[in-house]
Amino acid sequence: MGSPRETLLRAFRQEEVDRIPVSPFIHVNHVKECLGGHDVDWVARTPEVYAHYGFDLIHRNCSLAYDAYGPDGSQWQLESAREQEGRDVTTRFTIRTPTGELHCREELRWVYEYDAETSPVEFPVKSREDFERFRAFQPPAARVEVTDIRRAKAAAGEQGIVAPWIQGAFNLLAIYYRKVDDLLVDALLDPGFYHEMMRYFLGRYKGFVQQLIDADVDVLSAGGNVGNGKMVGPDFYEQYIWPYEKELIDFIQGQGVAVLYHNCGYARSLMPLYPSLGLQAYESLTPPPYGDTVIEEAVGAFGRGTTLLGGIDQLDLLRTGEAREIEAAVKSILDTVRGRCHFILGTTDYFNENTPADKIRVLADAGRKYGKL
Repeated sequence: MGSPRETLLRAFRQEEVDRIPVSPFIHVNHVKECLGGHDVDWVARTPEVYAHYGFDLIHRNCSLAYDAYGPDGSQWQLESAREQEGRDVTTRFTIRTPTGELHCREELRWVYEYDAETSPVEFPVKSREDFERFRAFQPPAARVEVTDIRRAKAAAGEQGIVAPWIQGAFNLLAIYYRKVDDLLVDALLDPGFYHEMMRYFLGRYKGFVQQLIDADVDVLSAGGNVGNGKMVGPDFYEQYIWPYEKELIDFIQGQGVAVLYHNCGYARSLMPLYPSLGLQAYESLTPPPYGDTVIEEAVGAFGRGTTLLGGIDQLDLLRTGEAREIEAAVKSILDTVRGRCHFILGTTDYFNENTPADKIRVLADAGRKYGKL
């Protein structure tokens, strides 16, 4: 039924395919580990790693950094100071405006040889006054360099699709601008302030997202994992998160680009709400103990209107499970979804380092064996 790329595109469009694609989430860390070094050109060589295992290629390793605090302007001077200790880096930002300064701090910490986590530990919006400085003085968003998206498309060719990462609406604020527990309290105690922040930062973010769409991406992978079912309940999600996620999803999908909405953790209580977002695709169907999704319930909630991805635990099963256990898990999942929903077999998040290559091959082989339609 055409090239591997066409098979994936058909799966995302909920069209008939002759097999269930197999495409686990392979992140930059595994590309470096597999190809042997930090200097690997992961944009160009991610397809090589997918091909090595025989997986269908969903290339996400071409995501662009969002300039959340910039750019500089006459009334908005952004300064940064970088401190390094070993491989770890702390970056402090100071933003000078006519009415005062904003301060934030990000920490990059290496957790494995090839995997680092970056997150703010001090957020710039600590008060309404801080937010008003953003709204009054932050210059319009700058143009972004989309070369890596174009390089990824060239590398993927007819072997796969390109699906860089963006943040969902709630993730956007919780990752870049305001501490998540403050955001939750804002929504309940000062909803006007909460909604003003969501409208301003999401409106600005759409300009960034538009540039990715204009670069001809196939799919946008949107992080929706912060406002998960362990963090918020369905009533909170429906009132304070759903409207903004829906706005961003409609903005993207209205231009012919599919949204792959990502919650790699607890999702069971929110599952009845997710289909109303109008998603073309949803992942990661994380079972206990790292999530609480029951795949039969997810299939029942979404039906055939949304393509589902994921299902295989990469933390325990792929690293320590026996080959027969991995094959049995693949067979069970594919038997559950076959004929009931559009599906792409994958993992509940990206491969950790030291995942045995022979276990990954069992996943690939079992996916091909049991994925025939």
